Amino acid sequence: MSSTFSARIDYGLTGEHPVCELSGIAANLVGHDAVLSLRLRVDVKRSSGVDANKQVFEQAVKVTATQLRVPIASTLIQGYRYKVHKIDIEMVAKLRVDDGVIFDTTLEAPVDAPLLTPQGDAAQAAKWVEPPDQYSLAANLRALSPKDRFIAKVLLGIAGVLGGGNAAIGMHDQVVPESSAIWYDQHGSDGSESPAMKSLAGSGVLGAGLWLVLRARLRRYMRISLTAAVSTPRRGERIAARMLVEGEARVPLERSTLRVVAANRENGQYTERSGKETKTRKFQEPVQAVVLFEQFLPLIPAGAPLSDHLDGDVDFDPIFTDLMPPLMAGENHGIDLVWEVQLLHPDFVDQELQGPNAWITTDWPQPSESQT
Repeated sequence: MSSTFSARIDYGLTGEHPVCELSGIAANLVGHDAVLSLRLRVDVKRSSGVDANKQVFEQAVKVTATQLRVPIASTLIQGYRYKVHKIDIEMVAKLRVDDGVIFDTTLEAPVDAPLLTPQGDAAQAAKWVEPPDQYSLAANLRALSPKDRFIAKVLLGIAGVLGGGNAAIGMHDQVVPESSAIWYDQHGSDGSESPAMKSLAGSGVLGAGLWLVLRARLRRYMRISLTAAVSTPRRGERIAARMLVEGEARVPLERSTLRVVAANRENGQYTERSGKETKTRKFQEPVQAVVLFEQFLPLIPAGAPLSDHLDGDVDFDPIFTDLMPPLMAGENHGIDLVWEVQLLHPDFVDQELQGPNAWITTDWPQPSESQT
């Protein structure tokens, strides 16, 4: 590996025909065939983090000089680095040269690119993306149809039985000899865990899963959806709020707020010991967000179309001016970009509709060094 080898992406004046510029290639490698590959590397910094690598480009080349310029597909490359909270992201260039020696010569270096960081408050972003859902369970149940109300009560009962049973197993395994433990062992990887604590963690995971199912049922006090015309927003696009959502509620909705937000999130995975198994968990953490639209709705009568009460336009441009482009190495690692419509209510479970987000690289201008 050459200590002088370096790589950078040159986007030119228009950004339409980028090239990967390689420097520091040893003179004795000139004339040989080689393969250039670019891969996106995500390092998860939290404990027991699971890292990821994704190859985004590969091209056979001829080493004709100690400096090469290799054309690359503009839709494949998003040129920035990220090193902030729980993950680090960078592009790595590898040049594998078939130089006739027993082992091929391999040159590798991080791609020189701007370092982008979130500009907003991560805590505020989390509140916008996942607003605290303050609701009345009794009022929510009353607003459901008899069938949905019955199913919701059954789910609540299942949660109580499973949660209580899991806690009882944890307490049992805490006090008996380890050979008699039912599920939870009496030591962790660092010797600090206990069956009781593990059962609490397991109950939390179990409760979170059941809550997702229950929340979906509690949301049936109304019908709400994005309209069929909604697609992935593009730079400069505006849409009337009434054209964004449709639906109506079974009961009157007082003091609601309709909000449209967009956010960047860190994505990663880590391993966790659960009972006698090691499982891979994923995390998503908002790091910055923007509010694209917000309207307070004093009263929406039962059965009234939601769209009839919406005024003004949703301006999607802040997505492209205030947020970072998505930079994902697979489905579970990297920086994503999401947007959603929220209907927030003080008594009922909030409604959340995630919008389509099939972004393309050319939606953003390529970052410059001034953005570091």
